[in-house]
Amino acid sequence: MILTLDSPNTTRIPGTTPLEINVAVSQFVFGKGSRGIILADVNNPLDALASLALTHHPFDGPIFLVAQAGIDPVLLDEIRRLASIGTDSVTQAILVGPLGQQVEDQLISLGLRVTRISGINAYHTAAEVARFLGYPSDMILVSGQDPQSGLVAGAMAAHRGIPVVFTLNDTLPQETAAVIKAAHERVNVFIIGGRNVISDETEKAVRGLADGTVSRISGEDLLELSVRFAKYKSADGRFGFGKVTRHGHAFTFVNPGRWQDCILGAMLARSGKHAPILFLARDEIAPVTQSYLLEVNPAPAEPEPPYMHAFIIGDFQAISPTVQLDIEDLMSIDQEPRRQVVHTVEPHETLMRVASDIVPDVPLMTPEQSIH
Repeated sequence: MILTLDSPNTTRIPGTTPLEINVAVSQFVFGKGSRGIILADVNNPLDALASLALTHHPFDGPIFLVAQAGIDPVLLDEIRRLASIGTDSVTQAILVGPLGQQVEDQLISLGLRVTRISGINAYHTAAEVARFLGYPSDMILVSGQDPQSGLVAGAMAAHRGIPVVFTLNDTLPQETAAVIKAAHERVNVFIIGGRNVISDETEKAVRGLADGTVSRISGEDLLELSVRFAKYKSADGRFGFGKVTRHGHAFTFVNPGRWQDCILGAMLARSGKHAPILFLARDEIAPVTQSYLLEVNPAPAEPEPPYMHAFIIGDFQAISPTVQLDIEDLMSIDQEPRRQVVHTVEPHETLMRVASDIVPDVPLMTPEQSIH
């Protein structure tokens, strides 16, 4: 049984429910308070994903996922904490999407100034967020019909304040088309997900509107997609984490089956180590993820900074302690560099000869020695 939540190269931000994780992440990232907060519906992944760009501008503040009917007392206490210990009081709250009047009334009772960003649907709301941000020249296009396929993009939205907008599989909604056309500079669109969630026809429509670069980042599944997204860097260097060097990177590990964890974990990309998200199943690390971590692990003969680090979101039901210990092993630079060895067996070769070729220090033995 594991006796601690952390290890030398991993930090777990625990919580069983979105509420618990929300408070834990807020306190972890914003220990000294914040001048503002952003609120979105805990049951609406599109509004929540679109809201992440606002953590970068107009202020550095946390996302709170709340119920339509009102803010849980535990979250309300955390909002009070942010205000009471900050250098400035929390003066502004941005409500994304059609949250109920009770939510606004609770915030006003704390002395907060409330701004609403909302549209007639989630596609329109995301477009309104982009408008609020001044129609930046970079934007992320995600499936509105399969939001899980675009959750990995939340970290980049938080990292650089890049708006996330949504599309149908085979049709680009007019609200999203208007955002692309409204950009004041050459607009670059980064499509997240394969052609099964955003079709070639939709990509063609985007290319007809965008006067900058249109790129697609996809993978065979969510796990591979998260690896490719962590590696990706645009040609102009403005978009993407570009984590491809052996340089002691940090990552946030999330179970994609818990979408709220993905939204909340994305906040760790906003400050500190600016960590991209890597997806994991509860009980195993996919080979594509293992290979990637070994590729970027510095693992020098004599360990020295920079060191790798992992942030793990959720309790042991989200990501098991066994997987956490496996992550610890993959992130550690205290071990000899690990490499895969492929050996083609020649006719009449013995196992000892193969072992000697793979591990040179293994002495060869004669058949007589091997018997004894």
